Amino acid sequence: MEILHEGKAAIIGVEKVDFRDFPETLKVIGCPMTGTDHLPWDYINAKGIKVISLEGETEFLEGITSTAEHTIGLIISLLRNYKNGFQYPEKARDHSTGNTINGKVLGIIGYGRVGKRVEGMAINMGMKVRTFDNGGVTIEEDFLTDAPLTQLIKNSDIVSLHIPLGGNEGFFGKWMFSLMKPVAYFINTSRLGVVEPGALLWALREGIISGAAVDFIDDKELLQYSRSDGNVILTNHCGGNTFEDREKTKNFVMKKVDAWIKSNIKI
Repeated sequence: MEILHEGKAAIIGVEKVDFRDFPETLKVIGCPMTGTDHLPWDYINAKGIKVISLEGETEFLEGITSTAEHTIGLIISLLRNYKNGFQYPEKARDHSTGNTINGKVLGIIGYGRVGKRVEGMAINMGMKVRTFDNGGVTIEEDFLTDAPLTQLIKNSDIVSLHIPLGGNEGFFGKWMFSLMKPVAYFINTSRLGVVEPGALLWALREGIISGAAVDFIDDKELLQYSRSDGNVILTNHCGGNTFEDREKTKNFVMKKVDAWIKSNIKI
């Protein structure tokens, strides 16, 4: 957390913060991310603190590519079995034999900015892409009628989530994992909470899916499991964690925070 304007403003990244560390003078928080669920909203709302984030900044976000790149990197790492290759380079290469990416079917759930960019990158690598975005069909209806989402999950070699947390808590549940091919892989660079608690670990332990890569280490059981399983890759909120994109997003939000301070508070 970075405090600015003599305690009137703060810039908060992906880290979780304790509201008790906020100065009493705090009036505005800048968060250079689209998701702000990690902020202490009860305190923020009670104090009437303004929050400025990247949510809705469509034009600016078109130039931010790091999360899509990270998704593709995770897909490559899983399919090519890089984790075993990196951890045990002295072993015979058969120990880290992987799968060809060209021709694999990628199912993208959530066809927004990141989902569309992942689609373009995947097609350029020779993958076949299927996409789903909620068009008003409830999940229950989709499951019962074998509609587009169910078909996508059943027929994909890789399923990748790109949906916001708001309104999608626990979205991807056990029954969705049960539809996946046993040789399929699961990717989540959205939010940890869009997957039903415990469902991914269940799918891995029961051999329902072949492997997974997620951009979170908050699930301690999953973290422990990943330490002994070569087909589980966890990264620590690395989706937007590049020097270039962090610089761009921080500068963008800081300018908006500065403008808000100048317009609303006498300094």
